Amino acid sequence: MNDGIEREYRGRRVVPTVYVSLVAVAVIVAIGVLNATTLSGLKASAVMVPALWMSVGVRVVLEQWRVRTFVTADGITVRGPLRTRTWAWTEIYGIRVENSRWGSPHWPAYLYRTDGRRVRLPHLDELQLDDPIAEAAGLCATAVRLGLTSLETRPEVEERIRRGARRRTAWQRASGASVVVVVALFVRDFWMIFTDGPTLSFLLLLGIPLLCLPVFFLLLDRLGETLAARRSPGHA
Repeated sequence: MNDGIEREYRGRRVVPTVYVSLVAVAVIVAIGVLNATTLSGLKASAVMVPALWMSVGVRVVLEQWRVRTFVTADGITVRGPLRTRTWAWTEIYGIRVENSRWGSPHWPAYLYRTDGRRVRLPHLDELQLDDPIAEAAGLCATAVRLGLTSLETRPEVEERIRRGARRRTAWQRASGASVVVVVALFVRDFWMIFTDGPTLSFLLLLGIPLLCLPVFFLLLDRLGETLAARRSPGHA
């Protein structure tokens, strides 16, 4: 018996960016293969670049046509590009649609586990549904009506969820700061070319920002935790 809980979310609408991405990948791979065939000696780098872009194209295809979210009375199953995972309703704390400031979709849905960790629910978003927020709310209401789960708020789980959100924010800001470092180094090298000064090697141009990334994250994560502690009701 369905009772309105059995649902499947898949890529029913193919967004234009999917076709644009596939065309771009096809062009880049074709150019890479053409360059590789015209070389007198086949180099590993000439083969690696088309292979990497081919893997990107395969992932785009799998994301659109294989990846799905299944909902049944037994739980929620997420079929990814390579693996499939299932969570029973007893392991599920809730389903929330959140505003994503970066990338697309802008309103993805996430399954939150009882340990506070979250899992993206593919295709439960505004790209495939007219109102993903109402869809998620209806899904949770149906699960509660059937006695599969409870919407009871647990303070310890909510704190883990907030902690995870602060860590993600720290990673995003650390990544942005590392990009600023990359741009600054490239500007510095560009200036050195005209002043006959010493320039950095390509390894250092990439290595320095990569080394800065964990440092930025640790600093921003500590700052975020300090500010959160100050905003907490128990802070004097």
